[in-house]
Amino acid sequence: MAISELEPKFQLPKPAFLVWMGMLGVGLAIGLYSAIIIFIKGLGITNMSDSVPWGLWITIDLTSIALGAGAFTLSAIVYIFGIKRLQPIIRLAVLVGFAGYTSALLTLVMDIGRPDRFWHPWVFWNVHSVLWEVTMCITIYLTILIAEFAPVIVETKWFDNWPSLRKLAHFLHKLTPYLAALGLVISLLHQSSLGAAYGVIKSRPVWFKPSMPIMFVLSAIASGPAVTAALAYVIEWITRKRNIKHDVLRMITRFSGVALLSYGYIKFWDMAAVTYYGRTSGTMSAFSMLSAETPFNFSFYVGEVLLGILVPAILFLVPRFNRSPAAAVLGALSAMIGIAVHRWNVTVGGLFVPLSYSPGTLYQLPAGSYFPAPIEWGVGILVVCYALTVITLAVKLLPIFEHSEH
Repeated sequence: MAISELEPKFQLPKPAFLVWMGMLGVGLAIGLYSAIIIFIKGLGITNMSDSVPWGLWITIDLTSIALGAGAFTLSAIVYIFGIKRLQPIIRLAVLVGFAGYTSALLTLVMDIGRPDRFWHPWVFWNVHSVLWEVTMCITIYLTILIAEFAPVIVETKWFDNWPSLRKLAHFLHKLTPYLAALGLVISLLHQSSLGAAYGVIKSRPVWFKPSMPIMFVLSAIASGPAVTAALAYVIEWITRKRNIKHDVLRMITRFSGVALLSYGYIKFWDMAAVTYYGRTSGTMSAFSMLSAETPFNFSFYVGEVLLGILVPAILFLVPRFNRSPAAAVLGALSAMIGIAVHRWNVTVGGLFVPLSYSPGTLYQLPAGSYFPAPIEWGVGILVVCYALTVITLAVKLLPIFEHSEH
């Protein structure tokens, strides 16, 4: 195959590209309208309440961060463990990580209610808060992602008249192994701390357990690389150019399959400890209530276990399916659904269980109830369309596949 046939340029036909960008533009317009209405009228127009203060947006936030985990996972594999075969996908992984983390921040801007105070955690330190630690780690890691991605941006023709910026970017490129090591540490800290933010709360029986940080880390490590590999396949289908060797992508999906089975193993023993070995009255009552009054059992066994673990693990590890790009994309999509359902079950499911006691607040049965309002779905559309727009324009305009097969 000639080198010219492998040039990593986005070749989506112009009419199709315009239609795609038009669809994203409509989604962004709907989302911006929803965001403006919420800024004007406040969070009171959403279906969130004092008993269920976290809902769709926090689910999107946690899912975005998990799906962006391919950046630190693959960077660590290449630069720390020395598996250079995966080098061609690093830039795409960093792009997905950047889109995921900035999407999470965009969601938080809407969720905190007072976005004008976004800077408070960086000025008013609360070292006893897990969420403060998460805020600081995400800020540092997003800075690392920008530093890793800067050389890709300055290689474009728009920076031909800025040689000093290119020299700075090349210097940052030399620091990539050290940035990858720092990014691994920071990412593991905040991915686990997101789970710990739930796991340390004694007043919530569904949340309070030491396995929560481990499950958050493993699920992110398992799903993030698979999503990046699936995106590489989709870009290949659209551009009709093989930018990354398929054996490299199969290696990534096999890694994700093993990680998903490890995650499933932890989840099995976590549920066994809850339902058999650890029969504490509060926890058993909470899960009994969720099973009786909410679709928790269906979402757990079908959404988390079947779609989130078993289906993608089979598609990623069984040789018959592993060699099929379509199976890899389907498996990554299934894993994405599983991550989203897990984050929903943890967040909203835990809030559905009424508190027997909370300082200053008393909740009684029946359980809390919540379903996102249309205005919340509008903001969700905004976040998703933003992430897709960033990835589309970056693949079209930037040399994402500089280290392709050629």
